[in-house]
Amino acid sequence: MTEKLYDISSGIKEFEAKVLSCENKKAVLDKTAFFPEGGGQTSDKGYIDGVKVLDVKEENGQIYHYLEQDIKVGKTVFCKLDWEERFDKMQNHSGEHIISGIVHSLFGYDNVGFHLSDREMTMDFDGMLNRNDLKKIEKMANEVVWRGAKFNCYYPENLENLEYRSKLDLTENVRIVEIEGCDKCACCAPHVENAGQIGMIKILDFCKNKNGVRLWAVCGNRALDDYNNRYESDLKISSLLCVPQTEVALGVEKALQNIETLKYEIGGLKRRLIAEISNSFESEASVSVLFQDGFSIKELQILSDTLHKKTGNIIAVFSGEESEYSFAVCGKAEKLDAWFKDFKAKLNVRGGGRNGMVQGTVLNQKEEILGVIDELD
Repeated sequence: MTEKLYDISSGIKEFEAKVLSCENKKAVLDKTAFFPEGGGQTSDKGYIDGVKVLDVKEENGQIYHYLEQDIKVGKTVFCKLDWEERFDKMQNHSGEHIISGIVHSLFGYDNVGFHLSDREMTMDFDGMLNRNDLKKIEKMANEVVWRGAKFNCYYPENLENLEYRSKLDLTENVRIVEIEGCDKCACCAPHVENAGQIGMIKILDFCKNKNGVRLWAVCGNRALDDYNNRYESDLKISSLLCVPQTEVALGVEKALQNIETLKYEIGGLKRRLIAEISNSFESEASVSVLFQDGFSIKELQILSDTLHKKTGNIIAVFSGEESEYSFAVCGKAEKLDAWFKDFKAKLNVRGGGRNGMVQGTVLNQKEEILGVIDELD
């Protein structure tokens, strides 16, 4: 049986061990500080005698190290954890315990799901929480960090009189992670020695999940990275809007209001333009074609319908550039259906319609479109 060094100390970064077996790049050591995948957390990574450790799993009580290549059986090897990744997971998993302990003490909810990868951490609770609840939980969680609450990981001799959280109904070999003045929970993973090593806990988001709630959170260096990313984003937005960083939300709100005002004004100008085009438009052709820059599908529909009502013929209006155009075509339903069927067959067209109006997109050059319409006229 492999000795679990991560149970003895979570701070072991390097160690020596003897290779007991290695077959198909799957090695067993006499001792290991590599934590295997389990409890919602991915495994540690690192190197064994310079050979990359891709994964670590515990199967039937035995810990297997999945390697890039085989290593020699019987050899004493030098092992090194990817400490940056390990410490990151310790910070976040320990932060999750603090959050879950506070949720349980305040609301009586149980943590019924947990996932920690190198990208995100989620936790599921069997009761609902709102944004104000989360603010309170987050503040209390960071107070645990600020006072540097001690983490104590141990295997108790007697579980009968011990109150602790657990997702499973465990009866033996139960490892307890106790956070001073905050929480007791069954857990097999490595944790920080004291809450101060977490640095910071930030709850990012939440959503309804089944009959409860799912939280997204970041701790430690992930929280710092998240803050820096948001800070840089705010900095860029404040520069673009020429407002102080503290007024970015107001600046965005004002910009959106200005956009809506401009949209309304542009809409009015386009309605006037459609009226002017209609007033000056004269054509006796069975199919008339117009290319109009900057028109939406809705505006193309209005223009084609307006001109069709004036002439009684098929009106095809296009807007776009190079080899992608939006279009709307209006005409008497029977004639339009036959014309559009041939039009679609000769060009790269996506779209359709009914009752004398078709619309869509054509992925062809302007000259190709005009050439086909001339053929069909």
